[in-house]
Amino acid sequence: MARLIFIEYKSDKVIALADYGDKYYFLQLGVYSSYDNMLDNTTKLGNYIYMKEDENYYVFTCITKDVNNTNKIESYFQSLGYETYIKEFTLTDDELSSSIDAVDTVMSNTNEGMKELCKQSLSKYKEG
Repeated sequence: MARLIFIEYKSDKVIALADYGDKYYFLQLGVYSSYDNMLDNTTKLGNYIYMKEDENYYVFTCITKDVNNTNKIESYFQSLGYETYIKEFTLTDDELSSSIDAVDTVMSNTNEGMKELCKQSLSKYKEG
């Protein structure tokens, strides 16, 4: 089973990727060649997680399981001037799944409060 390390600031949280489980869509806002460069460029975000892979740092600011919500999330961050990318992962984490389902329900019914909803989408992940 492949393993991918997602790090919230200085956390050592690990989520295992699998061929089964729920599909998640992570909004990526950037990739940086150094930790310091990443920190310099994310000061305005305040709420994000990152993954280090092949000496690069990938920054993610929102998680959804609803592909229809990805357009709303992308539009919000693009309106703030960010280039956005959607990365799809299959994860097996029941607590994360329940948390994301709750956020997705609210997000599906509104175009307001994207910043707070994205913060909530990362909160269960950060707790672990």
